[in-house]
Amino acid sequence: MPVRSGVALAASEAAGSLDSVAGELVMNLLSAAVREQGTTVILVTHEARVAAYADREVVVRDGRVTSLTPVTL
Repeated sequence: MPVRSGVALAASEAAGSLDSVAGELVMNLLSAAVREQGTTVILVTHEARVAAYADREVVVRDGRVTSLTPVTL
């Protein structure tokens, strides 16, 4: 998602050590920041359920980008 308000948030394993309910709450809060405030979230995760929240996915394996999903606006 393009930066609209000039705010970007980087989150590494944002829901990684949380139980499923708390992890979903964190992801919903990040999603709300994108939707309501135009925040760009750069999220690093190993979990498919967390990656599913993203508008775009960049997969990196062994230090190389192996796939990109199209930008959705």
